[in-house]
Amino acid sequence: MNIQSIDLNLFLVFQAIYATRSVTLAGERLGMTQSAVSNALKRMRERFNDVLFVRSAEGMVPTPLAERLIGPVEEGLACFGQAVDQGRTFEAGTSGRLFRIAVNDIGQLVMMPRLLLLARGLAPGVRFETVDVPRTEARQRMLHGQIDVALGSWEPMGPSFYQQRLFDETFVVLVSRASPLGARRAITLDDYLEAEHIAYRPRGTTDHQLQQALERVGALDRRRVVLTAAHSLGLSSIVATTGLVLTAPQRLAQAMVASRSDLHILGAPFEVAPFEISQQWHERFHQDSGNRWLREMMFGLFHEKSRRALDPGAEAAPGA
Repeated sequence: MNIQSIDLNLFLVFQAIYATRSVTLAGERLGMTQSAVSNALKRMRERFNDVLFVRSAEGMVPTPLAERLIGPVEEGLACFGQAVDQGRTFEAGTSGRLFRIAVNDIGQLVMMPRLLLLARGLAPGVRFETVDVPRTEARQRMLHGQIDVALGSWEPMGPSFYQQRLFDETFVVLVSRASPLGARRAITLDDYLEAEHIAYRPRGTTDHQLQQALERVGALDRRRVVLTAAHSLGLSSIVATTGLVLTAPQRLAQAMVASRSDLHILGAPFEVAPFEISQQWHERFHQDSGNRWLREMMFGLFHEKSRRALDPGAEAAPGA
């Protein structure tokens, strides 16, 4: 196929359908009508002699050919984007750029409100999209330019990625004020083990420090776990109304208590090693002025020892 004979805008449509699994949602993302997206897909099908996407109950499912195409297409579009932006300075006050951030629901609840509050004042046209995906997918999508930054307690993404510590987190115990533990200033290990628990295990974070702490005091298999939860939505209500105990990251617990007066935070009755919350990005966007603006805002907002914008010389090296 001669590249000069194909409209390169069709690849933008292809990528949007692949990402959203929907002709309608692809149109909304690209600012196109549904009929225009359908027409573009028809042209691509004719060019590649393949249907590319098959309608199903789960949406538009890519064919094997589409699966083979998506990697090179996304990489090519990212390179085009870099070429267009080369030498251009990100102007926060006038930009309409969309930033995609890989973050789990802890980060969305704890970090995104502060980021949006600051960004709305500095860059009213800038938009954000959060993505909750496994580490492997987050890494691949950053590699292809689909995700700008990953926030959380992620393991290092690899040698071509930068990693920068924002703050250290630890675990606390969240209880209902109406429960027998609600009036306590501290909780003993025996009280902790006698209680019924929620085990909170979201994607994109790790609780191995908690597991290790429980193992050190011989309590790993002694907790009475009633609910294992992958998301924080509704957990504050469950704790408040059922008396179940939640061992959770401190900032998440503080956010829950801030919205409810019937919850109480206690220190864990055992020592838990802190874990690092960091931001990671791919080296291809290290010098991108927009990506750099986003990272500097995150650092200024959340770095424990600094509330100023990040000095470029303080950034971590790839793979650090």
